[in-house]
Amino acid sequence: MTITSALAGKHVVVIGGTSGIGLAVARHAQAAGATVTVASRDPQRAAADLPRNVAAEQVDLTSTASIESLFARIGAFDHLVLSAGPGATGTVRDLTSAAARPFMDTKFWGYYDAVRAAADVIAKDGSITLIGGGASRKHAPGRPMMAAINAALEAFGKANAVDLAPIRVNIIAPGLVDTPAYTGLPEEIRQGMFAAYASSVPAGRAAVPEDVASAALFLMSNGYVTGTVIDVDGGVQVS
Repeated sequence: MTITSALAGKHVVVIGGTSGIGLAVARHAQAAGATVTVASRDPQRAAADLPRNVAAEQVDLTSTASIESLFARIGAFDHLVLSAGPGATGTVRDLTSAAARPFMDTKFWGYYDAVRAAADVIAKDGSITLIGGGASRKHAPGRPMMAAINAALEAFGKANAVDLAPIRVNIIAPGLVDTPAYTGLPEEIRQGMFAAYASSVPAGRAAVPEDVASAALFLMSNGYVTGTVIDVDGGVQVS
């Protein structure tokens, strides 16, 4: 079965689907014949970038009520992809627990509430894909919260592959991805960051959102993959 035939006529929900990785997932899923709903804090911000006929919903991942309302509006669907939440940088000396907690509230507890709200309305032969990050296992200075959040997501995803079966639950751990998240950096610093990453990994480049989106479509379409972490990082874990 091809990805296109597996997703044709299915309903895919992408939280964080109006930019970067999430937007690439939405575009690829629609191209494969799926009905797509994207949700973000401000869905109108990137409305011009969304493919035609993609439904846009508002959701605040820091609000349980907002998340529950989203899934009540959507109703039954087939696949969920969670791709939202900022990266937390700063050493333990730099970040107080109060400063660090909002990152966990969005990317871990927000994902937690979304999986919980989706569990009873997603198709039994459907899937949940959590976009985490390679910082879970590839450590670098100034990223203890990124490591902690993404490691927590990997454990959470694997455990739910057992608890929610036969619904499949998987995690994607990207490395450095060239997304709008970095557009606020000075161009020289941004380009230097990507060049340094490219020179340090076997693939010889940073990722683009489409690299991660193709992995997400594979996980949605392959009915025998669950409880796994897929590294989409250019080989950073072995470099």
